Amino acid sequence: MSVQQADGKGRKYDRAFLLSEGKRNLVMELWEVQKYGLDSFSDSQYVCIYGMQPAEWYRQGVRLLARTAVEAVRDKLGEMIGRDVASVIQNTAPATTFAVIDPFAGSCNGLYWILRNVGNSKGLGFEMDQTIFEMTKRNISFLDRPIKLLHGDYKALLDTHRFPSDNFIIAFLAPPWGDALNETTGLDLSRTKPPIAEIIDNFERVYKDNRILYVTQVHQNIEPLSLENLKKKFDWSDLRYFLAVARTGKLTVAARQLGMIGSGIAMVTVERQ
Repeated sequence: MSVQQADGKGRKYDRAFLLSEGKRNLVMELWEVQKYGLDSFSDSQYVCIYGMQPAEWYRQGVRLLARTAVEAVRDKLGEMIGRDVASVIQNTAPATTFAVIDPFAGSCNGLYWILRNVGNSKGLGFEMDQTIFEMTKRNISFLDRPIKLLHGDYKALLDTHRFPSDNFIIAFLAPPWGDALNETTGLDLSRTKPPIAEIIDNFERVYKDNRILYVTQVHQNIEPLSLENLKKKFDWSDLRYFLAVARTGKLTVAARQLGMIGSGIAMVTVERQ
């Protein structure tokens, strides 16, 4: 047992510890990843990513910072998101080319799972944090899906890395929540960093001639006024609803068009024809 293992054996590896100032930017060893899973979720295999369990992705050379281990889209959730998206676009023409864009890519695992479930697709991610960018770029280099990862602010780079107008754009919007989540009122979509509406405005500016699907990952409770204000951004003739389904404490835009089916919250997205 290493000195680090001995020191960490008695410490609880939970969200608070992994996001603490002294730990958040440190690379996790395999035993730490597994201990986080055990201590926080009673599952040493909890941090599955890129379709692999921890021992396998670690053996492949994938490495995660402590904060990424907490914040990354896990495989279970990523696959649900990917399947939701695939069922939304299932009636498009077989020859359609899809471009999946993640303006806050992080580990790129959310982007990866959408690509796995959507045929004839390619991915583009943006990551501002230099350390995360370099680590993720190495991590995804061997994956079986085409992902181009760029370092910088998506807002500044989106226009210079534009896809053709005949591409169907899938925008995966999962910006940092910051202080947008209130335990009483829920997630305020106008206070994410940046606000969801601002991100949509930037995509509409660049991709005004493309068909586009916005996929938004949110909390099970949404602050009502922020949702209503987001609805007002779109012409009702262009508006479609998708069923937001609770997924391990968060919601994904599920694949149910034109109204509510079953129980849940109606989360607004747009598929512009």
